[in-house]
Amino acid sequence: MNTRLNGLLVIITLSVMLSACSEAPPDAVVQVAQESDVNSNDGVTRLANGKPDLTGVWDRPAIQNITQSFVNDDGIRQSGESDPLPFTEWGQQQWDNHNPRNDYVGVCLPYGFPRAIVARHPMQLLQHEDYLAFLFEQNAWFTVVPTDGRPILEDAMDIPNWFGHSAGHWEGDTLVIETIGINGLTKLDTVGHPLSTESRLTQRFTRTDSDLLEYEMIIDDPKTYTRPLRQQQTWVLRPEWNIMEYSCMENNLENIQNGTINWARPEIFE
Repeated sequence: MNTRLNGLLVIITLSVMLSACSEAPPDAVVQVAQESDVNSNDGVTRLANGKPDLTGVWDRPAIQNITQSFVNDDGIRQSGESDPLPFTEWGQQQWDNHNPRNDYVGVCLPYGFPRAIVARHPMQLLQHEDYLAFLFEQNAWFTVVPTDGRPILEDAMDIPNWFGHSAGHWEGDTLVIETIGINGLTKLDTVGHPLSTESRLTQRFTRTDSDLLEYEMIIDDPKTYTRPLRQQQTWVLRPEWNIMEYSCMENNLENIQNGTINWARPEIFE
């Protein structure tokens, strides 16, 4: 069941959460919000520390396959990869043995990075001076990334998960987020291009004006691909949108219980 969320409640809730993460007093988040309307000559809203504010609901390319490329009339752009992808022998084996009917999404498991980025449902970014929160409408997933330049956790590779472990830093006005520790079950896209536990993702966010954001993801997975893969996109800000409640389990639970949807943890072919 989808019901419209109150946008103000979402922002207040996440602001408190980000405040707790940074161990800042609650009024510090309010102060940042009050000072985040600083505008530069290019029309980009900035935080009090001068960094571009990426906060907002962003309309992104919705793709089934990362080899797709297109430009929409509203400026949304996707520059995809070559087809077929440059598989290693191991990667080709994973692709050849992929069963699209055994998609982990059917049992409401997280999309993970990078699949959540190219999904069809809206995504909201909520930015604090030291953190960036990704709020995915799909299943109300979220992940919070520190952006103050700290390194990724030393034990990240020992505790793999769907979204991996991320840390960000600024290169001028571009936010760069590095991610490792992905669990090897996450796919690149809906058609199921594989990703191994050895992968490293690099995401780059550059807000170019008041309504546009240039996005790049580099997928470096030498176990699966013979070279890094690259996705380049243009996102459009949708200030009139609010993300909605989305409950996969509410819709799919009966089919999971009666066996209509029956996900089996796939074998990782060695």
